[in-house]
Amino acid sequence: MRPQALKKAKTDSDRHITYDPEGRPEVANLLTLASLCGAGDPQSLAEQIGDGGAGTLKRITTEAVNEFFAPIRARRTELARNEDYLLQVLAEGNGRANEVAEQTLDAVRAAMHMNY
Repeated sequence: MRPQALKKAKTDSDRHITYDPEGRPEVANLLTLASLCGAGDPQSLAEQIGDGGAGTLKRITTEAVNEFFAPIRARRTELARNEDYLLQVLAEGNGRANEVAEQTLDAVRAAMHMNY
């Protein structure tokens, strides 16, 4: 994630970071996001940041999100290098989707007595 994306995230003017989903939903949202990405418990993160302010919170959240998605991004880059494989996967997926769609349409036609 680009640091700019989280720099724009809304917080509040209180420099001391606390986890209070009711009173400080924007700060709690960033703490929860960092937590979901493996940075630790939201309450513990808030205590760790303390008076570090929103800048520290956003930096920690950005780092956690980037670390969480790093393997996925690496795999995407690896797959993007093999266009033939991607086209094969797409073709197989389209074929399967068409089979399922045709079965569904057959069932709909039968239910509506439109078998002509």
